[in-house]
Amino acid sequence: MDAVTLINQNLDIDRLLEYYRFENIKADSDIIRCSCKIHGGSNPTSFAINRENGRWYCHTKCGGGDAYTLVQRMEKVGWEESILWLSSFFGISIDGLQIKQQKIMYLEDSKKFIKTMMNHKTSVQVPFFIDVEIREVRKYRKFKEETLIHFGLGWVKSVSLEKRIGDETYTLYNRLCFPIIFKGIQVGISFRSLSTSDYPRWSHQPAHFITGDILYNYDACTSENVVVVVEGISDVWAFHEIGITAVCTFGAHITHQQYKLLLKIGADIAFAFDGDDAGRQITTKIIKLFSNKANISVIHFNEGEDPESIEREELRERFNSRKKH
Repeated sequence: MDAVTLINQNLDIDRLLEYYRFENIKADSDIIRCSCKIHGGSNPTSFAINRENGRWYCHTKCGGGDAYTLVQRMEKVGWEESILWLSSFFGISIDGLQIKQQKIMYLEDSKKFIKTMMNHKTSVQVPFFIDVEIREVRKYRKFKEETLIHFGLGWVKSVSLEKRIGDETYTLYNRLCFPIIFKGIQVGISFRSLSTSDYPRWSHQPAHFITGDILYNYDACTSENVVVVVEGISDVWAFHEIGITAVCTFGAHITHQQYKLLLKIGADIAFAFDGDDAGRQITTKIIKLFSNKANISVIHFNEGEDPESIEREELRERFNSRKKH
């Protein structure tokens, strides 16, 4: 047995967070959420760490890693020094044990594990890692600052990403970052261009991440009486600002997995797709799909409108006057 394996078997993440004085700690099963002590942030949900294996992610600006990279950031030490620090902190003797795993190998194993889990569509999710600085965004369109903080909107100057097919990479520049949380874990990031001339407009990462397997903002709706279904992420934010919980399907469609997730909630469902041909077509399809399966209603939008584009009070009136089916 090597030193890293032995330390992994004796990790006590709660004790480690207490030592570093992480604040606003809230645990949900194996996932702990809190403010990020690495960059001194105050957002109580920006930092998520898996209590079982120590994998963590800060969707504000610090990226992600494991217990060793956490110690490296906090203690400002290298890879081998972090192993010695953790062994001393937990009172683990590693005398005579080799440090077989190097940092790059450890991180590569994590990436391969993420790809495997996504490719097999297993219900087990793991945190998404990206080695790039993500800066906080506090002003975007007409959204309130607290909304942007709540959903963790960020920005990157440039980021290198893997293509879905093959081992090639490509670089995106000047992109907004939308963290995607599902069942308490950040499973990906959606990168959006700021210019209409930049292609692609959206890039969902990691490369093998399948948006059709989840619903954006799903964790917030599990105890709601009414849930609104929209096309886009920012449409979810618009409803959030009027006190209504919404989820998005990442486009004018709905997959079988998303259909099952909505029925699992057990709430009344209000559909609010965009006011265009694609939005009207999926609305017609969805009414038939959910007929006799759930209490459903539809929020209608005029040509060219969507939930985000109209004033918030108007959106509230549309919700209150939604047509039941």
